[in-house]
Amino acid sequence: MADDDDATNALLIQAGALLRDCGERLTDDAETDAVPRLLAEATRCYDTVARKLSADDAETGETAATVAVGRSTAAALALHQCAWDELDCDWSWEDESDGPYLGHMQEFDEDGISEPLAARAIEAAREALDADPGDPLVPLQLGHALCWSGDRDGAVAAYAEVLRRDPGDHVARDRLAELGEEVPEEGASDGAGSPSPGRYAFALIRAEAGNAGWGWSSITTACGSVAAARRDADAVLSSLADADLTREELAEMLRLTLEIHRPGQPVTRFDLVDHIPHQPREGVFLIDWSGIPEGEPLDPPLPPGRPVRIDGETCFHGGRS
Repeated sequence: MADDDDATNALLIQAGALLRDCGERLTDDAETDAVPRLLAEATRCYDTVARKLSADDAETGETAATVAVGRSTAAALALHQCAWDELDCDWSWEDESDGPYLGHMQEFDEDGISEPLAARAIEAAREALDADPGDPLVPLQLGHALCWSGDRDGAVAAYAEVLRRDPGDHVARDRLAELGEEVPEEGASDGAGSPSPGRYAFALIRAEAGNAGWGWSSITTACGSVAAARRDADAVLSSLADADLTREELAEMLRLTLEIHRPGQPVTRFDLVDHIPHQPREGVFLIDWSGIPEGEPLDPPLPPGRPVRIDGETCFHGGRS
């Protein structure tokens, strides 16, 4: 049984890593033509897990929920890729919200290329809507697909559900305002003491590289344990090993943060760059993890491979968990 669970978790983690790859390609507008193939691979992973769940005929709630959320995310990314590559519709707007305006399918897609993808995105999101009732990810995906297809009332209801789950989600707020809806004022908060939404505990790695002149590129990953997040954080530093940076230059070009999220509790944050010793000043840099609660259990842990939405950002599962 343990071997079966390990195999299932490996498939879910593989699928989550493929979704992460697709999300990063679309965000960076880099080799997006490979996205359909990668999504097909992720879908095969989910289908394999789903067949196993059906054959086992056992209590599989969390795994089935991860499959449902993953399928919704894959369908949302497929629609996004079609709008971006096939229809030349910019899916990121000047106000930095991500999502279509009402009826963009009619405006950009005279031949109906995206129609089956929109239908699939709507179907998959509705099937997954209650899979994780605390996470705003799936209702946001539903709102985008309905907005693209021209269903204003459905999109308004979906975006309102996003804000019910996370009142601070700026994308849902912007989309509702664009649709002419009155959006309630967001409660004042500096973010430092805000409780984490959702029903799972997880460790989040936020990595931003760049500078004020060039701009910043960022990657955010979520893991079910701090130990798994450590592997992602250490990999970020390893990727900079050939950059020939001094310790001072590293601090100027890298922002690396660990966040520990627990349902209903304030988020705990660690500036990992501050935990890199100042000596040696050059060479391979390592994070000193001695003052960070690496072994502290996160309960209930984020299921393997599960993407989450936090602070108005979709965070994919860490690829090294």
